[in-house]
Amino acid sequence: MARHHTFLDRLLDLKPLAFSLCDATLGRSRFSRLATGFFPDFEWPGDARVIHDLQWKHRLFEPRHDEARAIVTQFNVDVPNPMETAGAPDMSRTMVAEIADVVIPGHTLTPASASSGKQISLGQRGKARWAFAYPAPVALKRIRISEPCLAIPPLWHYTHLLTDVLMPICEAVRVGAINEREGIVIVSRTNPPMLDAFIEGIRLLGIPVRHLKLEPTQHVLAERYLYARSHCPNIERIFGVPEALPTAHAIFGAAYRDVPPPPPAARLYLRRRNHRLRVVAGEEEMIGYLEKAGFRVMEPNWGNHAEQIAACAGADVIAAMHGAALANSLFCKPGATVVEIMAENARKTTVLHWAGEAGAKVVPLLGGPEGAKQSFAIEPRQMADAIIRVADAATV
Repeated sequence: MARHHTFLDRLLDLKPLAFSLCDATLGRSRFSRLATGFFPDFEWPGDARVIHDLQWKHRLFEPRHDEARAIVTQFNVDVPNPMETAGAPDMSRTMVAEIADVVIPGHTLTPASASSGKQISLGQRGKARWAFAYPAPVALKRIRISEPCLAIPPLWHYTHLLTDVLMPICEAVRVGAINEREGIVIVSRTNPPMLDAFIEGIRLLGIPVRHLKLEPTQHVLAERYLYARSHCPNIERIFGVPEALPTAHAIFGAAYRDVPPPPPAARLYLRRRNHRLRVVAGEEEMIGYLEKAGFRVMEPNWGNHAEQIAACAGADVIAAMHGAALANSLFCKPGATVVEIMAENARKTTVLHWAGEAGAKVVPLLGGPEGAKQSFAIEPRQMADAIIRVADAATV
């Protein structure tokens, strides 16, 4: 459970109870699973045709990141997934494979084997969670797809959609598993506009794409399902395949070709505002000092994704509070400096992983202790001075 959930929240959470009840009733037979779209556990099909399987050690363990890594591994709150067995915590593994006869339920869009009624995953073991396995009347309408097909889960979290879902698809494009000859059918439900841009970018690269949006009462039977996914038992480091970053640049570059770039800025601050979690007292006052020092301030949102990518790609220094906005460090230029501000007693390796894979340097700066809902405070003048010193050193 997330750190901001109290013991009372967990005690009153009925989802685990609902999952156990459905597992004991609907999960008992293949027929009931397929009729209700309830797939509570995992398997890796033995007849999967592996197209690409790449494993590598995370670059955050390179000597050039020793100083930053020593900071972010203290008071560390990285989230482990003990059910993930496809790799080691210091490794990522990206698998691209083709699998026959896969069911995609419209309410969760988690692919499952039609022959066993189990979710398809290379490394997951044990039971799924309610968010990815709950019943719906999916048997009412079947859509059969004979072309290569993949599913995008309904995600409105920038980090997880970009790093966990779209980047492995970029790798599938890079290695030719998604190509001009066969094209791809992308199945989704409700997603941010970034997904529409991503699909349009693939199409503009010359790859035929059909986008199918499912209703919760529908399901797809895919004769040829394309599995493209990265694995790591450390959830903060699921992002994989830095070799796919140029492909991501090409896809989004094509999609946003008509969007005017923002004014160039060597120093960029990504403001965190209007969030329920991790509200940082003192941020607005600190921003005033940064603006006087030549920082351009941008507030990332779903409507300015093109500007986010362009601004981060052009900046020498990118600074922000720990959060999803820093996933844009994947688009920074090699040699850039990323300044991450986090609570002194709640640190993660997430941004060091992203930026390290993109070839950037990370400088962690610490605020006060974490309180309710992951919020903390900073001393505005001192934090601004620290960021400015980093920026001055980076541009010498």
